Amino acid sequence: MKTADHFNLSEKLNTYMYALADQGYFNGAVLVAQENQILLSKGFGMANFEHDVPNTSTTKFRLGSLTKSFTSLAIIQLQNQGLLDVNDPVTSYMSNYPHGDIITIRHLLTNSSGIPDYPTSPHFWEKTMKLYSTIEQTIETFKERPLQFTPGEGYNYTSSPFILLSYIIEKASGMSYQDYITDHILTPLNMKNTGVEDGRTLLKHFASGYSICKGIIPTEYTDMSLHAGAGGMYSTVEDLYIWDRALTRDGILTHQQWEQLFGEDTSPFGSYGWVVTEQIINNKSRKRVWHNGTMNGFTAEFNRYLDEDITVVVLSNVNLTPVDVISERLARIVMGEEILSPNPFSRIIIAPNELRKYAGIYHTGEENNSIDSTRAIELMEALDKLSSIDKPKFAVGLFYETFYQYGIDTTKTVVVTYEEDSLYLFIQKNWGAWFKYEIVPLSKKDNSLICTTLHIKEQIEFLIEPNGQLRLIHLDPHGHQTDALNFIPI
Repeated sequence: MKTADHFNLSEKLNTYMYALADQGYFNGAVLVAQENQILLSKGFGMANFEHDVPNTSTTKFRLGSLTKSFTSLAIIQLQNQGLLDVNDPVTSYMSNYPHGDIITIRHLLTNSSGIPDYPTSPHFWEKTMKLYSTIEQTIETFKERPLQFTPGEGYNYTSSPFILLSYIIEKASGMSYQDYITDHILTPLNMKNTGVEDGRTLLKHFASGYSICKGIIPTEYTDMSLHAGAGGMYSTVEDLYIWDRALTRDGILTHQQWEQLFGEDTSPFGSYGWVVTEQIINNKSRKRVWHNGTMNGFTAEFNRYLDEDITVVVLSNVNLTPVDVISERLARIVMGEEILSPNPFSRIIIAPNELRKYAGIYHTGEENNSIDSTRAIELMEALDKLSSIDKPKFAVGLFYETFYQYGIDTTKTVVVTYEEDSLYLFIQKNWGAWFKYEIVPLSKKDNSLICTTLHIKEQIEFLIEPNGQLRLIHLDPHGHQTDALNFIPI
């Protein structure tokens, strides 16, 4: 039964989320709970924009790397059954795996194996991710690549170890990964809206994934058979709360297992599918267990504050959504901090000839780069063509190649385009991919223009320097500031 405090918290959480959603800054579903009491469980925006299907608390979303916690539990269960040991070398299950005699299951679980990430394999984004793949075939894409470090002597977050763990689960159990997770975890917990996606089964109430290029666009295709225990699962916020309750001290883990997973801080790369750390909220250090997940068009964050028994799950089907920022602010609201909801904004009208002056290529370095106006126009036209491509990483290589032709450092470059009487920010975001979204002017003075952006809430200020050069100051949702000078005005 909700208390007056719970009703007050629910109202604050709803107010914050509706403010985000009403301004187009959140599309997905959210669940917030405290001490076995759900304070907010709701969908926002569209599960499918093409058919105007809204998100709800029972809409299914791809989980990406949140899958890793289920894979880890499967390994724990199989060890309990005596079917494997986390100290076993990989060669016990795959005799010809390179360095498999020194890589153990524990190394795979704790991001300490040194195995490189399979999405960084050659031709992954333009070819591999679009094709059906067995677990064995996925392993072939990375098994011969050099280790990043000697197993056990470093940490690095990669998903390849969890593909190997999927294979080991199949070998040890005699079942497919999908069947094992369903029969031994999901069904006993009554997680009816959760599963391992194979890309060949029709899923009802399933959200479509989206990216941003000017507006909301469908994301690029990935064959989900490729991702298995590294990122192949889907769920709802309500089912993930069942998962959260199962992982409490009185849930499915023994006391020793619970302490192993959550008792001590992990490396920043996590262990057994979770990152355990401390976070300061309302002037107090809070023990936080969390993980995030991304999959083409989807992004997710799962936060558990153990001492306060607070759970925050945020799932989005627009890939640029800063779910980590949203999750943290929801947690801060529950723990007594005052979090301001974003205020509605009003666009000011600026004459086209004036507005186009802000377009150009901005550079964060100190060197004074310049190219002639003809080449600058050629470059902007080339970039505009490339920006129509969604997020596949092979397109990133084309951006790099184009900038290289003009002698421009992509790591220090921000582009502002003028198209159809509007300005657009064209910038590197997730994993170096380029995204384009609209800049909205809010206020103007003689030497400055203050703006916000659509779809992802960011602040941009254009300043006119005493020498007439334009400066762009960009503040992203995480508080990271970019200060860049316009060296190619268009």
